[in-house]
Amino acid sequence: MSALAGLVNRETGGGYILMIPEWFTKGSNLVSLGALVTAFTALTRTWSTSRTAKKNLEIAMHQEARRAIDPQVELMQSKRREMDGFERYSFLVHIGNSADSGNFVARAEMGIDYRTPDGVVTTVKIPAERVQGEEVKYLGNESSLEVPVNVSARAAIEGWIHFKFASNLMSGNDVDRFVITLEMGHGIPLVVESIIPADI
Repeated sequence: MSALAGLVNRETGGGYILMIPEWFTKGSNLVSLGALVTAFTALTRTWSTSRTAKKNLEIAMHQEARRAIDPQVELMQSKRREMDGFERYSFLVHIGNSADSGNFVARAEMGIDYRTPDGVVTTVKIPAERVQGEEVKYLGNESSLEVPVNVSARAAIEGWIHFKFASNLMSGNDVDRFVITLEMGHGIPLVVESIIPADI
């Protein structure tokens, strides 16, 4: 305290007189001090703005994650039925939507990977068939999904999806696998593989 007082104050009879150092009164030093204060104020504001922006970004990312398009599909059963000159393949699927926004199945198709007698590997793709309940009552109580079909936010749907093609399409060929693809209105397609369906 005494060292500082000796620098900036001169003791007089009854008190102290504030002494302003000579270097402080020079114009260049006043400008430098003003620039320092301005720079410090700008730095403080920048830091505060940065913190606010970061917090807002975290909130936005959290909200976006809750709205993320993340549907899931599970194959429950698969059946095959022979008809007059045709075969119908039916797949019972469970489609879930854990996002905060709705989604929908825009299109469904079945891919059949097979090998011809001469060893050529190829795939045929068949779009889903729209059928009436009476036509597929042999499948049980689960209803058919008529694509396109909505999947509400944080909800799930379940039902049969059907595919029909001429019986001679696979004649003489060795089937390797069946692949069901659901094209979603929002998000990437859902793909699920099936073994050869059981005959009804």
